[in-house]
Amino acid sequence: MKKSTSSGKARSSQTLATMVKAAGVRMTRQRRAVLETVLKSCDHPTAALIYERTRREHGNISLATVYNCLDTLAEARVINHLHFDNGPSRYCINIEPHVHLLDDASNDVLDVQLREGVKLEEVFDLPEGARICHMDACLHGVIPPR
Repeated sequence: MKKSTSSGKARSSQTLATMVKAAGVRMTRQRRAVLETVLKSCDHPTAALIYERTRREHGNISLATVYNCLDTLAEARVINHLHFDNGPSRYCINIEPHVHLLDDASNDVLDVQLREGVKLEEVFDLPEGARICHMDACLHGVIPPR
């Protein structure tokens, strides 16, 4: 299993700002602050954690604004919005094709990249003519101590 951090391929906040603009989304001060917070995170944080970290780093921002920023950034496909069964949503800066390994005991999350050279279309038995646009998958198990 190839491990990676949450950031996948290194991306700067400037590169992300360019991606946001290319998606037709205006980069506001609040969106930039939230995006920078997520960019620095390696732990697939919840919105509540992103709120706390953004507030500590950038000053006054409301929880509602953080949620709105996260929704906008996820819709623009700059970040991934992760849904894990009954747990809170989490956010991932890695937009490369990958799955998440959720440790059921600790709730830690680890990005798991596809092996080099493997294409998503080769992993699954898809119907003829099907096309994968993006992937949202979660594996459950145990993450060994790092």
